[in-house]
Amino acid sequence: MRKDLPPEAQLLAHQSLARAACLAALLAAVGGFSGASSAHAQIGTPVEDVELHTLAGGRETLLGKDVASVLAFFRPQQERSREALKGFSSCRRAFAGRPVRWVAVVSNSASAEAARGLVREIGLDVPVLVDEGDLVYGRLGIAMHPVVVIVGTDRRLAAFEPFRAIDYCARVSARLRRVLGDISEAQMQRLLDPPRAVEGGDAQVARRRLALAEMLFKAGSAPKALENVRESLARDPELAPAHALLGRILAAQGSCAEAVPSFRRALEIDPQLAEAGEGLRQCEIPAGR
Repeated sequence: MRKDLPPEAQLLAHQSLARAACLAALLAAVGGFSGASSAHAQIGTPVEDVELHTLAGGRETLLGKDVASVLAFFRPQQERSREALKGFSSCRRAFAGRPVRWVAVVSNSASAEAARGLVREIGLDVPVLVDEGDLVYGRLGIAMHPVVVIVGTDRRLAAFEPFRAIDYCARVSARLRRVLGDISEAQMQRLLDPPRAVEGGDAQVARRRLALAEMLFKAGSAPKALENVRESLARDPELAPAHALLGRILAAQGSCAEAVPSFRRALEIDPQLAEAGEGLRQCEIPAGR
């Protein structure tokens, strides 16, 4: 601060700096800074295992032994957390039999009753750990919800995946497949950030139609969703999520027999696509048949 200013001006300047610092701290706490979403522990940081209470009343460890660990951090009364846990649950089923430990983590400051209700609603069949005093939150530097954290078999931080409304399970799956060694770094990046199509190209239009179809389906407008997903596939027949969505729409309309070929086609293109595998299971037809 300049020493040549009158005392009154120095006081005002000091107060202004103090207010700015307080505002910065507040914005950082609620994720207001543009860099807040990346304000977490660095990838590669060792993650200490801890034993926590569970919503069910027992105690379990945060991490698995000699397996990758996938941790879903959520708030029970948050719509984004509800959608994230649905994607988390679908991803888990797609990796059945793989060396992966799946757990959900909720702060002890959240309502345990609300957390149990959300878990029941979704049918989430994993341990739900209660983070006493936000110990794990603090060590991982988590300030935003919901987020999925992946820890490798070496118990080092491998990936953070904040929630996204579209293709969330696909993104979590891509990161986990990389940790498990199923795909290379380059392959993972292509799945996370597919090459952009030329403006107005068929691939870009296909993805736009797919996104619209997904929204229409969630809004309960199956006929319009069906129309748009079929237009998406007409533009890009190799778009696996579009085949899976077509199957989901048909299955929701009670046409499992018609849905199965779409689910199978989606899995031919992307064998790890969770929605397609789940769709086959819901239609009671094994994926390998």
